[in-house]
Amino acid sequence: MKISHIRQKILFPALFSVLSTLCPVSVYAQQDPIYTQYMTNLLSIQPAYAGISGVLAVSALSRAQWVGWEGAPNSNTFTMHLPLKSFNVGLGLSMVNDKWGPILQNGLYADYAYRLILKPRQYLAFGVKAGFNTYHARFTDLELDDPIDPTFAQNVDFKMLPNAGFGVLWHSDIFFLGASMPKLFKNNIVDDSDNKVYQEVLHLYAMGGYVFFLTDNVKFKPTFLYRWSEQTPDYIDLSGNILLYDRVWFGVTYRVKNSYALTFQFNVNNQLRFGYSFDLTTFHENQVNSGTHEFTISYEFQNSRRNRRYAARYF
Repeated sequence: MKISHIRQKILFPALFSVLSTLCPVSVYAQQDPIYTQYMTNLLSIQPAYAGISGVLAVSALSRAQWVGWEGAPNSNTFTMHLPLKSFNVGLGLSMVNDKWGPILQNGLYADYAYRLILKPRQYLAFGVKAGFNTYHARFTDLELDDPIDPTFAQNVDFKMLPNAGFGVLWHSDIFFLGASMPKLFKNNIVDDSDNKVYQEVLHLYAMGGYVFFLTDNVKFKPTFLYRWSEQTPDYIDLSGNILLYDRVWFGVTYRVKNSYALTFQFNVNNQLRFGYSFDLTTFHENQVNSGTHEFTISYEFQNSRRNRRYAARYF
């Protein structure tokens, strides 16, 4: 059984009868977490991003999705990355915690990136990532309309899912363009009786952005993120943000046929940043949840031994 089928059947039992009347494109399955502030969390899907800041950079993100729906997804990530003595090589680490309904996943991945200098302050980076997810599912705790449904008769207790992926990123101080496939292996998930529950599917990402200098103190940054997924709907995020005095970001994001969001980021100084976004779904004419809240915090450790001018400042 594909993960999209499981999502539709167990994620929100109280509202399943409503959602089942919608067209298939309206219900988005999530094998992996989806983020509105993806630029703060790009390392989790793009290994070529590792070391791009020119210094040790850490970030954390917490996302409470579809607040008001019992069993709705809740995701938390932590990433850190840094260059080696040469900016050409970057290392990264990503940790992910994702819970929805009776299912809990934890992931740990290491990243390696190598950059080629195309021209002054313009680079082509290649990255690889490797690690694993652990998967737990308490299917027997669900209250089902069909209590003898064999799909949910057995739990899945601590399954290890190793994986690896790759990415490429062309970037400078004011633009980036790239693609990645963070997981190449389609692991099978089996329950406690070794029955196949579902198989992971492949995801391909494409991303890009550019910074326009409107005045000395006002900048505009449009970005996009596209995700293609096997046998589940793909999506595209279109975002536009205004930066004032290199201190305050604010903007909007539209996820086509799914949701829209308001985003805000405050740069306390050159090292510390806070961010927040609020999403509302568009796939149902009557709003059936209280929106999605996403909080981010990031910090860059300044190091005089590294030349900060190599960093892609706005990404």
